[in-house]
Amino acid sequence: MDMNRIEDQARYYQNLPLRDRRLKAVVHLEDAEDELFWDYQLQKASPATYHFLAYSKNDRGNEARGCEQCLRYRPFLTNRFFICIDSDLRQLKGEEGLSPDNFIAQTYAYSWENHFCESEYLQARLVKLLPNVEFDFRIFLQGLSKIVYEPLLYLVHYSQSSELNQQWNITKFNACLPLQPKRDELANNGRAYLERVAKLFREAIANLQQNVPMKNEHLDETNAYLHIQGHQLYKLVLNIGTLLCRGTKVAYKTDILDKALHTEGYVEIDNVQSDLVKITSAK
Repeated sequence: MDMNRIEDQARYYQNLPLRDRRLKAVVHLEDAEDELFWDYQLQKASPATYHFLAYSKNDRGNEARGCEQCLRYRPFLTNRFFICIDSDLRQLKGEEGLSPDNFIAQTYAYSWENHFCESEYLQARLVKLLPNVEFDFRIFLQGLSKIVYEPLLYLVHYSQSSELNQQWNITKFNACLPLQPKRDELANNGRAYLERVAKLFREAIANLQQNVPMKNEHLDETNAYLHIQGHQLYKLVLNIGTLLCRGTKVAYKTDILDKALHTEGYVEIDNVQSDLVKITSAK
């Protein structure tokens, strides 16, 4: 592996803020669509101009993006050039070294999309535009969270080896989470839909043989939904919200779901903020 190419790019990016004093730092993201979330979080942590990279060159000189590309820069990160990544399952698996001391910021949820679906803020945005709506995302997502908690513990455990991973993996997990609830399944805050999902998960994990550690320091029944694959949760919430807004003048995606501009109020987002403050104030 030719580390020189990565190291050369890192040095170039570290020096950009020295050459252009308007820049506070260069920030490598996994993809261009992550910028909205991270820039908003950074402006709260340390208001300044940041130069965001959506991709860079890999060892062979080809354009590369994603978490693995970001992590190639690990040895060369500083307060002028750092990375912001989705946690995926890394935090739950206890992966070492993903910390602000190493100039790595992470979402503390599966991805930034999960933060857009945080139940308290999501419901507040909905009620503001549809005061008479007969659906409570807080109740729905707490119900979903309880259901996925144990399957998620299995997922963390079964992702440790490729052999186990064939038996229970994110694809099989996602198959238990239909993304298109029917209109009549939304009564009583989605009770019928949640019963359908609970049954799918029960049947899916019934045959798993491994004894799984039944706790994880970062996971409990109330926050498990924040650790479902982010774009799956986002699509599910989007489909429900779109049904709820049918016949109104409200466009659920642009008016409610994507207006997720918050920086405090629950552990995962508080952690994002404290990490960014630590990175941006490092000497």
